[in-house]
Amino acid sequence: MKLNIIILLFCVAATPIAYAKQCQIERLTSSQLNLSSSYLSQAATSFSVACDSNYAIKFNSRNLTNATGSSYLVNEKNYKLRTQMNISGASASRWNSPIAQPATEQNKFVVLVQLMERPTALTPAGVYKDSLYINLMF
Repeated sequence: MKLNIIILLFCVAATPIAYAKQCQIERLTSSQLNLSSSYLSQAATSFSVACDSNYAIKFNSRNLTNATGSSYLVNEKNYKLRTQMNISGASASRWNSPIAQPATEQNKFVVLVQLMERPTALTPAGVYKDSLYINLMF
């Protein structure tokens, strides 16, 4: 059984043309997280944001079920395994809601995913997936 989370990064700029603000995501450690099939296994990725102005960052996932980071992995037959995601480095660990951040030369963020359901012999084999979305608004 293979458990994957794919990370997609999006940057959105809403600024006048007169002054081009600079914001970028750097040092992404992994674009794909692989959890082992054991209960409470964890995987994490980190990245840095550099912005010359205040910005907001929003974390979301395709299968997110609430603002505290509960989500699930799903296989091709729609069987689900619960996960819990946590954010560190932001001013809050809030999901699917913009989190205001001050301008900075480097702010490191870590997203940790943990398998919250114990796979058993009856758990269908397959590739289980979720997608993590990170939006940067400046």
